[in-house]
Amino acid sequence: MWPSDSNDHRVTRRNVIIFSSLLLGSLAILLALLLIRTKDQYYELRDFALGTSVRIVVSSQKINPRTIAEAILEDMKRITYKFSFTDERSVVKKINDHPNEWVEVDEETYSLIKAACAFAELTDGAFDPTVGRLLELWGFTGNYENLRVPSREEIEEALKHTGYKNVLFDDKNMRVMVKNGVKIDLGGIAKGYALDRARQIALSFDENATGFVEAGGDVRIIGPKFGKYPWVIGVKDPRGDDVIDYIYLKSGAVATSGDYERYFVVDGVRYHHILDPSTGYPARGVWSVTIIAEDATTADALSTAGFVMAGKDWRKVVLDFPNMGAHLLIVLEGGAIERSETFKLFERE
Repeated sequence: MWPSDSNDHRVTRRNVIIFSSLLLGSLAILLALLLIRTKDQYYELRDFALGTSVRIVVSSQKINPRTIAEAILEDMKRITYKFSFTDERSVVKKINDHPNEWVEVDEETYSLIKAACAFAELTDGAFDPTVGRLLELWGFTGNYENLRVPSREEIEEALKHTGYKNVLFDDKNMRVMVKNGVKIDLGGIAKGYALDRARQIALSFDENATGFVEAGGDVRIIGPKFGKYPWVIGVKDPRGDDVIDYIYLKSGAVATSGDYERYFVVDGVRYHHILDPSTGYPARGVWSVTIIAEDATTADALSTAGFVMAGKDWRKVVLDFPNMGAHLLIVLEGGAIERSETFKLFERE
């Protein structure tokens, strides 16, 4: 029964007013919190790994994005020394230092070296992970302190110890052997692999995480911007600081190989680090090749292969690479730009 005393009525009205005020205040705070959580907040981390500058941009509504970014960076640094050509902790160095011997490796190493040799087979050796001895000869290993133009005799001798078919695999025991004096160098694929790992790490924390990871200009998308918009990525002018094209990606990866990344000049001639495994000299006829692919490992390996192949016959590359899942833009020597028809699909939002 409702109390009939008038004082009780006054107390009840006051309580109602107080209760209503508290309720409205709580709703306002809740709404504010919801608005904050709904709007993606991107955390950005810049550092150095994989022999280049890296940039991690990530957002999560499930976990502090800084935690994700720091986990990604730590893994990138792990990959840096694990697959280094010179680091004493490197499993690649261990294999190279024990030629003609089976070396037991972990699953990650086995899979990556096998993938590198598969790309070599796919591209008829244009991408070849056994150019380590040639890179060493030119000085494109370690800290690049011994850059020089080798003699033709030195190159011909190094070519005798190059070729991916000299890498043997023991599937049963997960072992790798290099023979004929070849040296593995995973510089043309490890960066892409690290970017794919970065995405996996982000999604292991939060399957709805968004953002991207960049290493030396190569980009792996974690998820669309604010969950629905494409990220806009500029393609660098290989002979300047300008952007020559923009592409729009909600997923996948993009990688560029260019003669402007690591090079030196002697007597007016530019010598860069993308060597043609068939000649032992820097590949010619192209300034840069940009590849869009579903994953960064593919984009990284095929941008190197595309650079080597396009200098000889860019038309064939433009026609063939889309069948490998690679959509490419080529800047030929002199600045002319060629692209696959499929690349144009990414040039508009």
